[in-house]
Amino acid sequence: MTAFLRDVALAALVTLPGVAAVASPGAQPQATQAGPGPLEQVATRPGPDVALPRVVSHVAPAWPPGTTGAVRLRVNLVIDAEGRVAEARVTTPTSLLPRDPSEVAAVLAAVRQWRFEPPSTAPLLLSTYVGTSDDDGVVVPSGRSRPPLRVGGVVGPPTKIRHVPPTYPAEALSAGISGVVILEITVDPDGAVVDARPVRSMPGLDAAAIDSVKQWRYAPTWLNGEPVSIVLTVTVNFQP
Repeated sequence: MTAFLRDVALAALVTLPGVAAVASPGAQPQATQAGPGPLEQVATRPGPDVALPRVVSHVAPAWPPGTTGAVRLRVNLVIDAEGRVAEARVTTPTSLLPRDPSEVAAVLAAVRQWRFEPPSTAPLLLSTYVGTSDDDGVVVPSGRSRPPLRVGGVVGPPTKIRHVPPTYPAEALSAGISGVVILEITVDPDGAVVDARPVRSMPGLDAAAIDSVKQWRYAPTWLNGEPVSIVLTVTVNFQP
């Protein structure tokens, strides 16, 4: 089985119903493949016994000129043992695909560049939505009805992809107030910080810490192949 998976991984097909498959960079284009690729057919989904890989590199689609309206595609990703996207396949019904095939190509080209931490089990199958209605090109409506999951166990800490340092309040600075504010934050399936509350407060610094953290951005956290909301603690340091 190991040799088989290694051989099929070399193909690294990106497939889409009704659209010619695009091979991994440097490879020759492959024939159209309407169904799951060879890796997807044997891939495992994340679960209680399979730890979730964190996203370490995320690329938004480069939408072609003239893209208008909402583009929203569901994509299956197969992650190999090194955390690379070995296969990517749009699973949106053909009747709902954009009329412009270059928009589909933009999505596939973007997700092929995503990188994850090496998974504990490979190949690993994940599913997500990619579209135009999010700043980073990822739409992840699933998981919104679930309560946020606390980081720990199989839910690893998320990867921060945007950091905004705090603004030191002038009053606190002139008063010589410094220290660390510890916040509990909630990150939604898109990776945005939607709530923050102090668990260790510093008078005069809490509001600035919250303002800073709410501008941070994280890569989505996955559970059972879908992004979910999470809760974690973070620290914000104020030193003159």
